Amino acid sequence: MSRISEQLADLLEGKALEGDLASTKVLFGLAERKQPIPAPVKRRRGLSPAQRLAAEPKWQGEEEDGD
Repeated sequence: MSRISEQLADLLEGKALEGDLASTKVLFGLAERKQPIPAPVKRRRGLSPAQRLAAEPKWQGEEEDGD
């Protein structure tokens, strides 16, 4: 597809340089409509690490002295 569109653009460009008004209008119309493709928004599924930690049960054993 990209090879065909490149050939078509080259053909339109050649015609526009020769003075063909219709080709020039098509080229400008395509250039005006071309917008960058927005990056897809990636959403994480499930709980965040903080939510997973909060959902864990509280410690039930004896506390240690940590010096």
